[in-house]
Amino acid sequence: MPHSRRSVLAMAAGLAVGPVGAQAPGDLPLWAAAQQNGIAFGASAAWEILRDADYAELHRRHSRLLVTDLAMKFDYLRPSEEVFAFEQADALLAFARENGMPFRGHTLFWNDYPPRWLLGKNAREIERIFDTHLEVVATRYAGAMQSWDVVNEPLWPDSGMPGGFRRGPWYDAMGENYIFRAFERIAKIDTTAKLVLNEAFTEQDDHLGRSVRRHFLPLVDRMLDKGLKLDAIGLQAHLKPGLAFDIDAFLRFIEEIGRRKLEIYLTEFDVDDQHFAREIPVRDADVARFGEAFLAPVLKNKAVKALITWHLSDRYTWYREPGVAARRVRNFPARPLPFDEAMREKPLATAMRRALLAAGRR
Repeated sequence: MPHSRRSVLAMAAGLAVGPVGAQAPGDLPLWAAAQQNGIAFGASAAWEILRDADYAELHRRHSRLLVTDLAMKFDYLRPSEEVFAFEQADALLAFARENGMPFRGHTLFWNDYPPRWLLGKNAREIERIFDTHLEVVATRYAGAMQSWDVVNEPLWPDSGMPGGFRRGPWYDAMGENYIFRAFERIAKIDTTAKLVLNEAFTEQDDHLGRSVRRHFLPLVDRMLDKGLKLDAIGLQAHLKPGLAFDIDAFLRFIEEIGRRKLEIYLTEFDVDDQHFAREIPVRDADVARFGEAFLAPVLKNKAVKALITWHLSDRYTWYREPGVAARRVRNFPARPLPFDEAMREKPLATAMRRALLAAGRR
């Protein structure tokens, strides 16, 4: 998932949904459109939701699942070995509780972006830090979480590792056992949260996407064979229209996940607009068409239980961060989300609402 903004009670046990009052489709908040078919809708956030009143109100109207953006990533949470920086995570949890939103933690372990103080430690030290981190963080939030992304993006086939694994401190110290270790241990600490394995790129039909899909299901099967508590698979769905895309291949992939009796969360949905026209009305229409062409068939799979956007307004998209924006092929500000920088609804929001309403009951 994007590594963003680095400078900076009800329903908590599950994605509970129920009926909503009758409203015209165009007036429905996105969470309500999703809820009509037993799907949860939410979005990620960081400090912005606590400092920008307009953004907070946008979340209150349209979201019923709050996801941490950076607040629970290891490098943000652990500025030094001795320090756990819980301030942002605690504040986001308070906001979620105040507004009746389940709370979702992203992510306990990811091999990318290790803090400098972690580098150079031997395998035994890494294991000790790993165990301590999981115990302290999971214990603090046990009972408060709807779900955890226990492990994020375990695969990067181009690394050349057996099984297509992403290298980093956790993998280098423990191999794939770091994944099994994390799921086994957190299940003993937090007995109410759903435990999720979150992965990227699977919607792509380029070499990377196909390789990740090929390695991912065998990993899931090994976890299930070990009897690990695995409740859901997170598929990020950062859609990139500039890359090869085959909706049928992706639909077959999620059908295989569903056959394993696992839920599917679309965890970081947005649509990269850099290959579309500069003109905003044309570009927004293209983003909406591409987003709906993906969501309409995918949401019909009854295993899909949540749709989460990576932030809610273009004002805070990771694509506008300087380092990311500098690598884009077009120099216009990105507009990948359902609401623009002024919190106004865009065609993508309309397309999402239409796909959610047409999804069919879970």
